[in-house]
Amino acid sequence: MQLKVVLWNANRLAQHTEEVKTYIQTQNVDVMLISETHFTKRSYVKIPDYTIYATQHPDGTARGGTAIIIKNGIKHHLHGY
Repeated sequence: MQLKVVLWNANRLAQHTEEVKTYIQTQNVDVMLISETHFTKRSYVKIPDYTIYATQHPDGTARGGTAIIIKNGIKHHLHGY
């Protein structure tokens, strides 16, 4: 099985959610690695048929942060740290 993996620097993912959704669906992306999400505890994005794992900046402000978006048909699990 060949996976399509994409890396994206979002510079505020919440402002680019529709663009990311369209790209994932039209390009049939399996895994998307995102930097600079700028998420806080109150930020969240949902994409149908995908699971999103996200981290925030340690000080809780809207800067930095990462996310991994994985197609639901791919077996995966969150490894605790």
